[in-house]
Amino acid sequence: MKLKNIDLLTLLISLFALSSCNNPDGIGLDIEPDILLNSSIVDSSTVFTKLIKEDSVASNYTERSVLAYMKDDEFGETTSNIVFALTLPSSNVSFGTNPILDSAVLVMSYSSSSPLYGDSLKYKVNVNQLNETLYSATKQKVFYTNKEWNVNAAIVGSKEFFPAYNDSLNINLYGHQDSIVKIAPQLRIPLNNQFVVDNILSLDSATLSTSQLFANHFKGLRLSIDKISAPANGGAISLDTYTEGASRLEIYYRYTNSEDKQDTTSISFPIAGSSGTAATEVKWENTGTPARTTLDNPDKNHEKLYLKGLAGTKIKVEFPYLDSLKRLGKNLAINRAELIFTAEEPQQTSLTPLSALRIYSWDLAHQPALIPDENPSDARYLGAGYVGGVYNSTKKIYVINVTGYIQDLFRKKHPNYGTYITTYDFYGRTGRLNAPGRSVLLGGASSSPDKVKLKIYYSDLK
Repeated sequence: MKLKNIDLLTLLISLFALSSCNNPDGIGLDIEPDILLNSSIVDSSTVFTKLIKEDSVASNYTERSVLAYMKDDEFGETTSNIVFALTLPSSNVSFGTNPILDSAVLVMSYSSSSPLYGDSLKYKVNVNQLNETLYSATKQKVFYTNKEWNVNAAIVGSKEFFPAYNDSLNINLYGHQDSIVKIAPQLRIPLNNQFVVDNILSLDSATLSTSQLFANHFKGLRLSIDKISAPANGGAISLDTYTEGASRLEIYYRYTNSEDKQDTTSISFPIAGSSGTAATEVKWENTGTPARTTLDNPDKNHEKLYLKGLAGTKIKVEFPYLDSLKRLGKNLAINRAELIFTAEEPQQTSLTPLSALRIYSWDLAHQPALIPDENPSDARYLGAGYVGGVYNSTKKIYVINVTGYIQDLFRKKHPNYGTYITTYDFYGRTGRLNAPGRSVLLGGASSSPDKVKLKIYYSDLK
């Protein structure tokens, strides 16, 4: 077998460097043996990359909300707060006669996948009341990550905790102090009793008749990480505010029953994020950082790429010399194409590289579109997960299968309106906050042999 390893820039100036080898270097996804046996390889460094500030993204209707404080020498300081409304468990809520509050606990369930990014040390979370209404029973608004929410300065609850998302908890069953129950891992934040009495337990029947009337009075709550006591590099904690009732306010109280005796009971006010009633507020302070310097540089080919989740950054990718492939044969067939990014080791070891990269193209209207390899309506659809982009921690690379997409660009099947790398699935809103991490990637202007590459396996059908 003969494999040709040719730099596309070299092709552009008509200088060809051909070499033989027994096997490809193994970089990439699993490749079908037939492709290896019948293909030559163009191993190209001619990829242009530019770091771009990400637009704000929709922060409600997401499958998770992110509570974060991260401090990074390369990226700066990221703060992510969670705001949400509480809804009534039913219409016309009543606390009975002479209710007496025992305790109120804000229960926040961890996300089912990747709930922690960064340090697993002790954090402190603070709770404040919103000064604006989030909930709408008629038409719930879409909120964006850059919205700054108006909150009351008074802290109405706090908790120091370790993000023990794998550890179940043992709690005393209310009203039965000798009974202990095991519950799923969750963050339990006690709220100030007087705050709950004044704002919930003492409300009249009209205010407690519907979730909208209740929300108009109560507004909502905000969770934030206490920066002073946060770990050195901090981290991001993903909580399930999407599944109705997974996160909630639990109120434990006594009331006088019909026999003029005290009974104990509890009531839960659920967070229903699937209805848009939970949002994430993100602030990114990056003055003086390498990431900011790169963003402020208008060059279209950057040496390092500071890719960041939570509506941070994205990468524009260009393939300027695809036409030069035509010089390799009159009837060229592209059998496989891989876009390969190499990640740098992080300076802060707890802030590890992103677990995966995502790719999309722009359509005629400059809207995100699936590339053919990920488009179920395209005959070249590879199936879910087969495009790759998952981080290989051993080789420190991301490999994205872009075969169908490069075929179309090479054949000029449609104009190239833009190719982008991001941290999240652009289609739909639920997954846009699923990757709060960051990666430093070697860009197209890097002098390193590990800079971004487009690797093409091709045949000349003649």
